[in-house]
Amino acid sequence: MTLAVSVLAAALATCACPAAAQDWAAPITAVQKSLADAGVSIGGGVTGFGQGMAFGDGLYGVPFGGKADFLLGLDGGRLGLWNGFTVSAHLEQEFGQNETERADGPIIPLNTALAFPLLGGTTTDLALTVTQAFGSNFSVSLGKFNMLDAAAKTPIMGGGGETTFWNTGFAAPISGVTPPYIIGGLFALKTAPATFSLLIYDPRNAQALGVIEHPFADGVTFSLSATVPLAIGGLPGFHTLRAAYSTQQGFDLEDVPQLLLPPGSARDLRSMQGYYFGSYMIDQYFWRDTDNPARGWGPFAQVALSDANPNPIAGSGFVGLGGSTPFTGRLDDRWGVGWFKYVFSPALKASATAVGASLNDESGVEAYYDAKIADHIRFGPDAQLIWPGTPGKSTALFLGLRGRLVF
Repeated sequence: MTLAVSVLAAALATCACPAAAQDWAAPITAVQKSLADAGVSIGGGVTGFGQGMAFGDGLYGVPFGGKADFLLGLDGGRLGLWNGFTVSAHLEQEFGQNETERADGPIIPLNTALAFPLLGGTTTDLALTVTQAFGSNFSVSLGKFNMLDAAAKTPIMGGGGETTFWNTGFAAPISGVTPPYIIGGLFALKTAPATFSLLIYDPRNAQALGVIEHPFADGVTFSLSATVPLAIGGLPGFHTLRAAYSTQQGFDLEDVPQLLLPPGSARDLRSMQGYYFGSYMIDQYFWRDTDNPARGWGPFAQVALSDANPNPIAGSGFVGLGGSTPFTGRLDDRWGVGWFKYVFSPALKASATAVGASLNDESGVEAYYDAKIADHIRFGPDAQLIWPGTPGKSTALFLGLRGRLVF
């Protein structure tokens, strides 16, 4: 808690003295550059969050928590090995409290950065991958992947929960077929009409040691995506189609009521073979900085459907606006506003009704602003209005502040 408060306080204090922050960071930047020239890249940061419920059903108050990240990259060519070979590692450590654990009504996590790896039973996790590029258009990556890092690469919306949207509905959209940490391989191919990615992985969450020791013991998941660039009015846009299939067996959601039978009762719980998932996403720039193509803003949207049994999520969708600000002097700030909805499996809803319970779909609206206070320091507010999926819970408003020290 103390560290999270300190990060937020440092961000505020730096508003009055940005030059001091840049002087303090100069030695770190110099060391990073020297190491990068030798083939070793290091980075990371500490992100602090304060988030609480402004109105709704549940606990009030503002818990503080955060996450520390350490990133390491090795360039085989510069290290004297061979060209195209790289190693990437991401170590993360959570601390403090977060509103996701306290909130009664919402089912989708309110704070992605603090939900993972915590919801998997740990506060620490290490992702490690090796990549071999064959020319500039084809590469193969193997190892343990942090899928929040993959989500963060979305051009306009961003993801991961530490720099853009907080809610998992945007920051790491839930498919029901891809856990937050996976063991597997990624094959990426760039062609003139599209960029293709084939991901083959163990369908279980790789936070469990048994998954690493005995990979693919319960099946395998195949995920193929194609991203097609399409310019409108001279501004770039990206259309991404994804299809996924898992051979893993899942519990038949229509059998949920039988779980309540007394121990020893005769019951035959069925399983369903295979998970299916498909999605379509679009990012389209409405403005792009001619001096820095990485800056820009525009709309984004996604629709997704699944088999709905055994996948507990039948479908989802979101739409919004976001990206970099076009304001003079604030080009490095980011902002976003959007709406999302998750539709839960009809079989799961029917089973819940059969045992005297119920389950509603969940939707929400989120708006955030992430300001560059000085080099290496960012700070900004977040607001989420949630119509929770938990029955009997009223609409709730959650407000938060995020501060990030980046190195």
